[in-house]
Amino acid sequence: MPSEECNDAWLETFRAAVQHPERTERQGALKSFGQDFTRDSIIAEECPRIFDDTYLHILRCYGDRFESVRTLAVAAMDALLGKLPPNDYYLGCIVPVLAKRIGQAETIEDSEEVRLQLLEQLETLVAKYSDPDGSRGGDPLLKVLDSVIDTLIKSLRDPFPAAQKKSCEIVIALAEATPSLHYRAEALVAPAKSILTHRHSANRIAAVEALGVLSLHILSNGDCVSEIIMAVSPLLMDDVPFVRRACGRVGCLMLQKLRDRYSFFHRILPLVLNCLCDETVEVREDIEAGWKQAGELYYRENETELSKAALIETVPKGYPGERYRRPTLACRAIVQRSLRVVNLVLHEMEEWKENIRLHATKLLKQIVLHAERSFSTLFLEVNPVLAKACMDAEKSIVSEALSVCELMGILLDYDTWSQHMLTTFQNYPTIGQLRCMRTLFASCVQDEAKCKDVRKFSTLLLDPDVCHNHRDAVYQRELLEFCSILASSGQKQESLTARLEEITVCESNDSTAGEQQTLERTLYTVALKVVAFCYGLEDRASVRDLGMTVLGLLDSNVDRLHQHHLASVLCKIEHLESENSDASTSILLLCGIVAVCGFQDSYFTILNETLQKAVTHAAPEGKVKLFSAISVAMLSWNVHNAQSKEDQIAMLRALTDAVIAPHLVWSAGRSAESVRAMATACFASMAQGVDPNVYMSLLPTYLNVLSGLIDDNCIATRAYSLKALVRLQALNFESLKLIAFPIMSRLDDPSGEVRELAAVCLGRLQLDVALSEDGQQNTIERWQDILRQILSVMFLHLEHPETKLRCAIFDSLKRLHTDNRELIERLASDVPSGCSYKKDLETITSRTKST
Repeated sequence: MPSEECNDAWLETFRAAVQHPERTERQGALKSFGQDFTRDSIIAEECPRIFDDTYLHILRCYGDRFESVRTLAVAAMDALLGKLPPNDYYLGCIVPVLAKRIGQAETIEDSEEVRLQLLEQLETLVAKYSDPDGSRGGDPLLKVLDSVIDTLIKSLRDPFPAAQKKSCEIVIALAEATPSLHYRAEALVAPAKSILTHRHSANRIAAVEALGVLSLHILSNGDCVSEIIMAVSPLLMDDVPFVRRACGRVGCLMLQKLRDRYSFFHRILPLVLNCLCDETVEVREDIEAGWKQAGELYYRENETELSKAALIETVPKGYPGERYRRPTLACRAIVQRSLRVVNLVLHEMEEWKENIRLHATKLLKQIVLHAERSFSTLFLEVNPVLAKACMDAEKSIVSEALSVCELMGILLDYDTWSQHMLTTFQNYPTIGQLRCMRTLFASCVQDEAKCKDVRKFSTLLLDPDVCHNHRDAVYQRELLEFCSILASSGQKQESLTARLEEITVCESNDSTAGEQQTLERTLYTVALKVVAFCYGLEDRASVRDLGMTVLGLLDSNVDRLHQHHLASVLCKIEHLESENSDASTSILLLCGIVAVCGFQDSYFTILNETLQKAVTHAAPEGKVKLFSAISVAMLSWNVHNAQSKEDQIAMLRALTDAVIAPHLVWSAGRSAESVRAMATACFASMAQGVDPNVYMSLLPTYLNVLSGLIDDNCIATRAYSLKALVRLQALNFESLKLIAFPIMSRLDDPSGEVRELAAVCLGRLQLDVALSEDGQQNTIERWQDILRQILSVMFLHLEHPETKLRCAIFDSLKRLHTDNRELIERLASDVPSGCSYKKDLETITSRTKST
């Protein structure tokens, strides 16, 4: 304005214009009014008089029906307030109007932008009349506190996100501006809590910060403070790192400034400790700084006690400093006096939501890291829940739970957990308890103490409920890893083989019936059973390999282990007198042992007796599985047996007569057919795995049975019986006569495999003249008569359309031609020249002549 004399005229003009019925007039007046104040054309001394003359007209425009007018009115009042002195008179004029516009139960101001503008004006008033310590003549905001709080209660639930966020900021500003917020602080908690689930992360952050500040001004209602902490805690799992950081900051704030904070430590700690293991570096570093400040304050408040503890403090032996930074003494003291928090953590570790269980397990790790040896008193309570977490379906939870076990193994005394784990695992041999016990034992740094108890832990693993758990591959792997750890512990004092023979363990729980056996045998038994149960399962190959590695730890020569200890294992296989199926634990174990260990002289007798007992009583499907394992073991006979020929024959004859031969005899039924086929397969495996000279010394005894099996109804039986003859050596005439015609008849078998095998076997038919009883010449003539019939049939099958069969016959003819040259050449010459196989026969005879 050009001069003070014009003020009255200008104000009169403004008042008239701002009441004009035309919207444009009102807009122009308000806009001009604001611009004049913005350009500093009004001196400060004139502002109170101008306010008195204009504020009613401006505030009346707050309710104008046009949004543009309301916006300009708020802006004009903002400009006027900027020039006014901080007199609480103006608060009483403006705040009630704001409360009427945006603080009513029903929404009066329908424009989101105007509501935000009014909140910004309220924020300006709070900042302008801030007097936190009463240095400016009292607390000016106290007179309008109820109106401000009522306005915030409404605006905190405003559907406009920006208005919600601004309301939270006003709450924080109000807490800093007046010492009287505690009168109505509780009224703001519920509205602020409603924003914690807002979809905008900025709003969630603002709400967390507002609630943290409100908690400091709630003086007498501890339940309300607890509600704030419980409402904020779920946001520790928020996807946005800054939200999690806000939770941690609130926790640090409460630890330092909350009234009666010592009694709330156990509730506040999760807010801080969870952020210390956050996946975001910025969050961890920020909260770690605040956590240290809280520790420093606690140290100052308890310096007398903590300073004494600092003098005698030492770093625990084996502390994992490369992975964890040891908390300060004061921070550890805060946690150690607040171990009640563990009850809350254990409850959340059993929640149905994966993310809650994961964060609770991480929190438990931080508690153990801070509590150190003080955690010993809670081990019995924690162990069942921790074991359950160790077998959680979520791998990340299992990993964190094992980290907790590892820390406990390092930080707790061995005696704290060892006896309890021994008792608990004996009663509840779950995979969770096994993992927990294995990790505790492996991470324990008190080597001398745990080495004394190696035998106790190994005894637990012999329990059938443990080592016979063949359905769970993960359980088997954990069992083998524990065996490996126990074996390694035995090596720490002196070499394993020397030490293990000195240490004995009682396999039975009954001390009066305690059969003593070496620790080596105990670990061997457990590892071998796991390997045996993996037999025939392709998906257990890695477990089987791990088991063989464990056996290798006990002795680099695994066969030597079998020689020393397998007989003991075989004697303890139970329930073999029952009618076991192929799914029976006893059958599965015995089959696995036979296939893995094979046959050796040192334990052959007991193995033969065990097999005889099992085969005699087993159900048909169990017998099939046993014979399958025997046939696999026969393939490695030469690997394990280097005895004399006579000894090997005696072993094979004993096994065959007692176990195999009784089931070669024909009997009716599909089940008997399957058993007969697999028993025949054992002979087929002998032909491949046993030394030929040993096998041929044994075979003639059973040719009578095998000749009948060549004509069996089952294709598999016919195939296996022919495979048992593919490595025939020279036989006497009676034996050849016994098998020659049955083999020849199989050239017309429906199965292509059987036809090919028959063709191959015919080429192995060879007369041993030295074994003839009727005179060599007579025997040869008789054999020649039989061979002539066989050759004629073989010639006819050279016209067979199947290429593989013709090739097999061709190879057999070449073999037979070596010892029967004249006969084959004479028969070949009798073949008409027009036959398709004439050239093949000429090729055989010509090659022989040329050689």
